[in-house]
Amino acid sequence: MDILASYLQHLCGKENVKTNEPLSRWTTFRVGGPARYFATVDHKNTLLRLLSALNYLEAPYFILGLGANVLASDHGFDGVVIKLAFHHIEHNDTFLYADAGAKLGAVVNYARDHELTGLEWATGIPATIGGGVYMNCGAFDHCLADSIVMVDALIDGEIKTLTRNQLNFGYRHSLFMEQPAVILGAYFRLEHGQKDKITAQMQTIIEKRRRHPHEPSAGSVFKRPRDNFYVGKVIEDLGLTGYQVGDAQISPKHCNFIVNTGNATANDILKIIYHVQDLVEQKTGVLLETEIIFLGKIDENSIKNTSANN
Repeated sequence: MDILASYLQHLCGKENVKTNEPLSRWTTFRVGGPARYFATVDHKNTLLRLLSALNYLEAPYFILGLGANVLASDHGFDGVVIKLAFHHIEHNDTFLYADAGAKLGAVVNYARDHELTGLEWATGIPATIGGGVYMNCGAFDHCLADSIVMVDALIDGEIKTLTRNQLNFGYRHSLFMEQPAVILGAYFRLEHGQKDKITAQMQTIIEKRRRHPHEPSAGSVFKRPRDNFYVGKVIEDLGLTGYQVGDAQISPKHCNFIVNTGNATANDILKIIYHVQDLVEQKTGVLLETEIIFLGKIDENSIKNTSANN
């Protein structure tokens, strides 16, 4: 056993550390090779000590939420994947705090149960608070930035509390995409509401989400480049509905979803992504950006060359 494995087990507990753990178990795409180490962290103090050690050892690491916007490499990740398992939620009047490891769905339900309105739109989004803040996740013309007032984060070895104005929120964007940091928790300002009305709004969102594909996916793959550019419709108009590479497929239900119909690989999904980007750019002059975060080594040139030759 090497020094890193020994330290991980000492700090996190043997039961919370796995070696060569398939990332396909932890991403909603259900693809990905093994992580060299996979550590579940139960407490913030444990996380701070762990990150300090990893930085000292210059060991690569990746903080994983629910894996809903992550495409893990078929080669896996030669480092430490850290799963946050601290998920405290509390409120004081209309202010609500949630740890980074709390599931967004749990926060939405907590707000409903305490008659706080403002997060109903997030019903059904598979994300943790940390991942949601990082991406400024959104749906139905809303996003987390609408309600966030402050975020606690570890920056340069110090815990800092950043106000909304410091977070540089934008469409699927936050400050944390620009500088190294680890999100620890977020503070929201909501409004008083009535539980029955909040529940009804949540049910409406659930009904809308039932129209989305149900196969393993990462939700919308591509960002909308401008308000009047509907990515799914553009892809559909290019005749790519149902386009498939291996077991990866552009969903017939929603063309901005790529789904895993069985045993898709990360490379299968990437080939579709690059193919769509090429055709859309040729047709519209717009290079689509992905909402997806890539985990592990991706050989883009090799994949693109293979796609071009097919």
